[in-house]
Amino acid sequence: MTTTTTTADLRERAPALKRAVNELHRHAPYAHAFAQKRGGNVFRASTKTQAIEPVDPVSGVVLSAWTGRTLLEVSVPGLDDESLKQATARLVELVTKEGVVDGGPQIDPGSVVDEDHVVVEAVPADGLSLDDRLGRMVALKDRIHAKDKRVKNAVARGTHVRTEELFVSSTKRLWQDLRRGETVCLIVMEENGKVADLHGGKGRQGGAEHLGLAEKDIDELVDDCARLLSATRVDGGLWDCVFMPDMAGLFAHEAFGHGTEADMFTRKRAKGQDFLGKPVASEWVDMFDDPSLPGEAGSFFFDHEGQAASRTQIITRGVLTAPMTDLVSAVKLGIPRSANGRRESVQRKAYTRMTNTVFGPGTSKVEDMIASLEHGLVVRHARNGMEDPKGWGIQCEAYLAEEVRGGKKTGKVFSPVVVTGYVPDLLMSISAVGNATEIGGLGTCGKGYKEWVKVTDGGPALKLKARVA
Repeated sequence: MTTTTTTADLRERAPALKRAVNELHRHAPYAHAFAQKRGGNVFRASTKTQAIEPVDPVSGVVLSAWTGRTLLEVSVPGLDDESLKQATARLVELVTKEGVVDGGPQIDPGSVVDEDHVVVEAVPADGLSLDDRLGRMVALKDRIHAKDKRVKNAVARGTHVRTEELFVSSTKRLWQDLRRGETVCLIVMEENGKVADLHGGKGRQGGAEHLGLAEKDIDELVDDCARLLSATRVDGGLWDCVFMPDMAGLFAHEAFGHGTEADMFTRKRAKGQDFLGKPVASEWVDMFDDPSLPGEAGSFFFDHEGQAASRTQIITRGVLTAPMTDLVSAVKLGIPRSANGRRESVQRKAYTRMTNTVFGPGTSKVEDMIASLEHGLVVRHARNGMEDPKGWGIQCEAYLAEEVRGGKKTGKVFSPVVVTGYVPDLLMSISAVGNATEIGGLGTCGKGYKEWVKVTDGGPALKLKARVA
């Protein structure tokens, strides 16, 4: 990521947002405004069809005012003066009805900041026609088919999204222009009546340079999908495992994602609150949430409540160090803010949300970790997961696990593979952490069943004991 000062239409609304904030300050001790525009396209080529579709557009403003007890908000889809005037009047009405609490928790507006930020595209997406970008997906689909005659369906989907955001408070005017490109492939194979499927891909900040996959990544997807045709179910039980980086990332997201989102603490919905300052993992374990990582798909320059992007260290040498916060949870709990106040859109409330959630690197080589397994599994191609923040139970599913005996892969594979357990038990069992970090960039995350935001996860490989079925 880099910083520049190019002109954008949304920044022209800053004076109007400032006027709205100033009016709100006449009635409430703190106020801010957040405007957002989002658009883009999805390019999809499958064995039988091709399509170009727009990303669901977003445009509008949300005004927020703190009463000393609660944060009241009004959102409107328009960016014009009249829409802002009506939204401001409505929010003043709500503040007056609610009443301001004298002596309630105060929000520090922070120091004066005026900044513009842009994600630079190495290959500007708008410099290519829609047909050219679709053509990249058609070529990718054709390359998959050419690699193995057992491929019955191949889907290549490329997405490019531009999100423009403006935050204004009494002390801040922040603007960011975020660009993200990603490519996902789905492969379906059939042989002797057995069908297997596998998906994978990568996403990063940037432009059309991310509409496509490297040849080695395509080869790995095709080869591993072919291996799934002979996969069986694993014998359930406790296994020594090596989680490859994608599976380690899913584990990080589910283990200490929602469980350390501080708005869950305010509702007594997260067991992690009881473990702050206590060991929850082996001493080999560090974990971070970091929206400031350069180029990652879940990165940004500031969150939707004006907090500058920075790293939060969730676990330090096995000890649960700090939660992630949004503005309201930080104020209510009296703890420092982190850059995790995020909205699905201006029509949605801000919650504490993950960004790029990763395990920190260790010192072990992945080949040495695998060689140390007497009888175990190498688990990769993460599929999906879920967590119960209150009970701290976890479930992570992967497409593929490879059997290891005497430190060598036997060639036998299992699919699907489901890992379950109590989060601290799994983390305490980690005995080695790899020295190389990888982040895939394809994830999205919901708060419960809704409120979807872009996230990524990853990390180094992990050696641990896991209950597998």
